[in-house]
Amino acid sequence: MKAVVMDRIGSKMRAVGVCSKFLLFVPTLWASFNLRAQSYPTVEPIRRTFMVADLASANVSLDIKSARGSAIYHLQCHSGSYAGDPDFVYSGDFECRLSSIGLPDLYSTLLTEDARQSKDWESRGRFFAAQLRGSCARIPEFGANRSFKLRGMDLGLRVSAPTFTEAGKLTSFRLTVTVHPNPVARRAIATIVPLPPVGTVPESCEIWKDFVD
Repeated sequence: MKAVVMDRIGSKMRAVGVCSKFLLFVPTLWASFNLRAQSYPTVEPIRRTFMVADLASANVSLDIKSARGSAIYHLQCHSGSYAGDPDFVYSGDFECRLSSIGLPDLYSTLLTEDARQSKDWESRGRFFAAQLRGSCARIPEFGANRSFKLRGMDLGLRVSAPTFTEAGKLTSFRLTVTVHPNPVARRAIATIVPLPPVGTVPESCEIWKDFVD
């Protein structure tokens, strides 16, 4: 009788162990499913320039619409000190966040390239003053001009005419946002852009410090 009871307890323990492992596997499984090539609504082309006259009060807000006119994504950009979004911590000198409208997202910003994103800042949507000056600004995809391929579109963020204090602090600039349909871009989050090889850009640009590879 004792052996039977122990056998039943052992079976239950094994079942609990299997369930625990399955529950731990679910988030990874969901992330993998979410990143599979999917079909997304065709977006309406956009080209719009925002004048950010005072970085401290930057408030860029733009809805991206489908070809049928429905708002499907929202782009918002603020200074790193902005604290008005309970779902996102802005950092850097200036940061843009992309999210779905009316649907929950697995990631805090769709601009991330990291399938295991754990921090809000893990995307190329975050800008630092040093990346917008001189040769640093001309680094493709990590300087003043950045592009993101995802969800059936190409989204571009271009910073131009930046002004700085004598100490190098960013104070104002223009941000041009472009959106174009791209049926080949079918990843749920931004397509991965590899960091430039070490030694190909000045260390002062701090590319390897500010971005996740």
